[in-house]
This record gives sequence, structure tokens and C-alpha cells, in this order.
Amino acid sequence: MPRQAGLTSLPVVEVTHLFQFSAAHRMHNERFSPEENSRIYGRCNNVSGHGHTYQLQVTIRGPVAPETGTIETRAGLDALVQGGVLERFDRADLNVLIPPRCGPTSTTEALALYLWEIVDDLLPSGRLWRLRVEETPNNYFELDRTGMNRSAGAGLRPPSERGQKASKG
Repeated sequence: MPRQAGLTSLPVVEVTHLFQFSAAHRMHNERFSPEENSRIYGRCNNVSGHGHTYQLQVTIRGPVAPETGTIETRAGLDALVQGGVLERFDRADLNVLIPPRCGPTSTTEALALYLWEIVDDLLPSGRLWRLRVEETPNNYFELDRTGMNRSAGAGLRPPSERGQKASKG
């Protein structure tokens, strides 16, 4: 397809990369009795914990750079997620990693919120568009930029307080 001369705006594209990590957790809330924990969390409240192999999908959105034909942060996304997420979370105890501000226990909702914060901090402002954490083939959790902007991160620190990078595009 020939390029049009005088094109004034750059096309905006979404790119999704898939990652995988394994981690363990026990869903347990100290504010509840053992009976309440068992009723609310069922087998996920097992004292020994349990593990999952999580699928993480990270979608970035941005203009296609005319020089490269790609979104500016696409090439480095794998390295950012490897260093910022996978090296910390693979073979880890989520009860130790997920901070209380993300939820009262290590649910996948809390994990998704925390992963959003981490990945969002690694990218230029507004570049992270969607994040999906699949716990099992029948159980997944999604966050997107529109919802996160509306909810102010559901208790997460705002990007300005996290020292988030300014967007280049």
C-alpha cells in the first residue's frame, strides 16, 4: 500500500504481548475467623497454599513512529516486563509481594491491580492500555486505561506520586 504524502496524524495501534509466571498464594484475611475464611475463600484458603501458572497479557497503545513503523516502547516491552515483573513474581509467594493497599489478601484482583501499577510505572505515561491476568482458563481479570483513570487506580498511588515517566508521544 503506497504511503500518502502529507499525512498529518500518525495511526494509533494497540500491541499485546503475552507472558507467563508461576506463583503461590493463600487467600486468607486476618480480620475473619477461620470459619469465615473457609466459607469465603473455600479451598483457596488451604493452610499450605496453592499455586497457579499465570498468563499475563500487557497491551500498550500509541502512535506508530514514522521512522521505525512501530510504537516507540514496543521493542523494550519484553525486557521491561521481564525485569519489573517476571523476575520478582515467578516462583514467588504472592502473600509476601502484594501490598495491603491492593487488597486485604492475595486475590487475583489484587494481583492485577499491583501488576498494573508496576507495568504502568515502567512505561511512559498513558502507554499501558490494558492488562489481563489469567489465573485459569476459566478465570481471568482485566484492567484497562479507561477504568483505571475513572477509579484513580482503586486505592493505588496516582502516577504523579509514583514518579511515572512523561510520554514522548
